[in-house]
Amino acid sequence: MNNTLLQIFDLVTTFAMLLVFIRFMLQFAGMDARDPMIRPAYQATQIVDVFGRIFPTVGQGRISIAAIVLMFLIRLIDISGKAALTHKGIAPIPLFFQGSLSLILDFLRMCRYLVIGSIIVSWIVVFTQSNHPMIGIIIRLAEPILAPFRRITPNLGMIDLSPMIAFFALYLIEIFVTGIAASLLPMLG
Repeated sequence: MNNTLLQIFDLVTTFAMLLVFIRFMLQFAGMDARDPMIRPAYQATQIVDVFGRIFPTVGQGRISIAAIVLMFLIRLIDISGKAALTHKGIAPIPLFFQGSLSLILDFLRMCRYLVIGSIIVSWIVVFTQSNHPMIGIIIRLAEPILAPFRRITPNLGMIDLSPMIAFFALYLIEIFVTGIAASLLPMLG
């Protein structure tokens, strides 16, 4: 029973984290909440607007500090809830650092998945000539991640290397942060 409860708890927190991440990326990409395809995501994450009254947005309103704080709180709830369900305690300082590091890793992982999604969607567009609105949304969500890499990759005409370079860069950063976490967390207890 406890294992089932743990899996359900993990599923709920993972889903909440994914929703808030999508909301963060929608705002980061500058996508309008009035768009009928995007409106449900904004409505499902209205809690970010509540937190937005406390925490400002930066970067001309594109970077939502409220969404980042909410993702951090969800991560803290996830870690402490799992510790409680497995009858283990966690001290506040290790909880803070473990929550911070796992939030960074989750964020990098979700960015990588978004890049993979944009690669797959671009292939769908090329092979099927499909023009579904969801395809445009995925491409626009990945654009803020890919834009810096497009500036440094050579222009090869029809071949865009920026998604592959972005994927590997995010993966290397994830490995680096994992290494830091592996060396720091044992010191915290």
